[in-house]
Amino acid sequence: MARRSRAVASSLAACASRLICLSGLLLLTQLAAGQERRRIPVRENPQEQQKQQAPVRESKAAPLPAKKLEEALRLLLQATSDSAQAPRQQRTMEIEGLIVDQTISKVGHDFYDLFYTQFEAPAGTDDYVITLLEKPSRGTATLIMVSVNESDLLEMPLQPKAEYIEAAVAEAIGTVVAFLQEASNVSRQLERGAKQPLETF
Repeated sequence: MARRSRAVASSLAACASRLICLSGLLLLTQLAAGQERRRIPVRENPQEQQKQQAPVRESKAAPLPAKKLEEALRLLLQATSDSAQAPRQQRTMEIEGLIVDQTISKVGHDFYDLFYTQFEAPAGTDDYVITLLEKPSRGTATLIMVSVNESDLLEMPLQPKAEYIEAAVAEAIGTVVAFLQEASNVSRQLERGAKQPLETF
């Protein structure tokens, strides 16, 4: 029985190999027939190609009369002066009111979390970046630095006790709010001063 199954398997394998050979021959004949049908490219007349590729000469433009030239220059100057006189809007920050956390330790992160949750910017102040920076110090204490718009406002030691952290946050918020209000007042005064006429003596 084992011999029969081997014989059947070998005859099936022989049939499969014959089918593969026949399909390969069929593909080769189709490829050969396709090559016979291929056209040989014909070159066009080289003189016609040169005529088509030669650039066409443009006629020289006649110069503008003096009156038209003067009018064109006047319009150009008027357009540039109009654009220069248009009021330019100042660009503001796309993201307003950032509080940046640059703390390292858990105490610093606790300080940042309390500051972030309790801080409310004064009305009319939108353009600010508050940076909370932590530096290591002796023992378990750390130094917290608070800066607004790259101006250092406050540097204080911070201990890892909840009462000290809350007191430090209250002091930092008070200092930042006072700075932002003062900056807002100064900018308003400068804007009003630019609109008032200059005094003559």
